[in-house]
Amino acid sequence: MNTRIAVVIPYFQRKPGILRRAVDSVIAQNLPGGFDVKIVVVDDESPLSPQNDLRDLDPPSPYSIVVLNRSNGGPGAARNTGLDHLDPAETDFVAFLDSDDVWFSGHLRQAVAALADGADFYFANSMHDSVTSFSYYEYMTKNHDVRVGAQPESRSISGNEAFNEFLVHCIPHTSNVVYKFPPHCDVRFAKLRRTGEDQLFWITLAKRSSKVSYSTAVMGTRGEGVSVYREALAWDSVNAPDRLIDGLVFRDKLATTFDLDPTQRRLSEQEAQVTRDHLVFLCLRNLRYRPLATLHAALRISRELPSFWLHFPKTCLRVPAHYRTFKTQAAVPQL
Repeated sequence: MNTRIAVVIPYFQRKPGILRRAVDSVIAQNLPGGFDVKIVVVDDESPLSPQNDLRDLDPPSPYSIVVLNRSNGGPGAARNTGLDHLDPAETDFVAFLDSDDVWFSGHLRQAVAALADGADFYFANSMHDSVTSFSYYEYMTKNHDVRVGAQPESRSISGNEAFNEFLVHCIPHTSNVVYKFPPHCDVRFAKLRRTGEDQLFWITLAKRSSKVSYSTAVMGTRGEGVSVYREALAWDSVNAPDRLIDGLVFRDKLATTFDLDPTQRRLSEQEAQVTRDHLVFLCLRNLRYRPLATLHAALRISRELPSFWLHFPKTCLRVPAHYRTFKTQAAVPQL
């Protein structure tokens, strides 16, 4: 029986050709014989139909493609629709690919080799703009040379070590994750739209896995299509408060889902406080520029995370120091 891989691609784009590049990079994978690859495109009520990009596509064996449709819910919800479609009895591995990203040809081959060697969960490096995604994380820069062009390395770590690292930093980039599906077929992305849903997924997989493998080899590159996360990063984005609230809801889910030890709880709370600092600072700023956004944020916080208000007085006292930190950082020239 062939090894069966499902590639789940959430789709919401406004420019033609983006999805086709992603799908072409799947079909171009350098896989040996004995594999079947099912490409599952989930149309998240995209303003541009996926059929525009896929109309003349006739995937060669061993590739097949299916398009699912759902009401708009964000990339995590779209991935969940793709996972719900899969039968664990007919799917050995699941890989994720965002519709504006592409893989390099050796990605799946290397991932399957790592998973066949005992890992439950695998992820690879990728290009984010002009640097590698791993270069953003101290764990990677401390243990590996992750500069562009560096000699790639592969490593396996325990699920517990991966859990501790993912607790603070979302090291895996979704488009370069592959995992064993049958033992984890019930894992789904949290109902968060702009951040945290993927990190909680990786943390859950790490907690369940005895072995996690990764490669510093660059196995893909990020595109420039629609991204609900990136578009909410700018301070002036109308969606920035929602991104920060999602981050706090993620931290709350983390604390209630897992039995964290005191060190893990302290580290997660530190990250939560930084997010509170950002949110209060932004909301105070928006009182002048976008008052309705502050009202929306306050109402959502009260509805979904009322415990936030217990931290509100302390966070307000931290605003002047937070502002000074921002001014100092802004004065440092970018290298």
